[in-house]
Amino acid sequence: MFITGLVLAIAAALIHVLIFKMESISWTNEKTLITFNMSPQQAANTKEMAFNQGFYNLFLAIEILLGAIIYYTASHAVGLSLMFFGTGSMLAAAALLFIASPDKRPAALKQGTTPLLAIIFLTLGIVLV
Repeated sequence: MFITGLVLAIAAALIHVLIFKMESISWTNEKTLITFNMSPQQAANTKEMAFNQGFYNLFLAIEILLGAIIYYTASHAVGLSLMFFGTGSMLAAAALLFIASPDKRPAALKQGTTPLLAIIFLTLGIVLV
């Protein structure tokens, strides 16, 4: 169970690295415009906000990846704390998006499902040992 949770946490981190890339690097590219259902004008108007938001996603991903490394190299408690905080923050952000923006619920579900599963499996892996 724990390994499944670890793999899911890393997958959530990699998804957020991809989101970082779209928001902070390729925000005005055609593929990103299609993904976020935006016009070029909307992208231009929100470019600074997206750049900043992308880095939040990158920092969450780094937190989880660093947690996995620390878990296996230095401290189980510190590593788990980082992984739980990172995935929990991702899940909280997805829940907020789901509640506050009904038109973005499909994106919120995509953003939040992997962190939720990671939390469940990491917890089961700890409890069932």
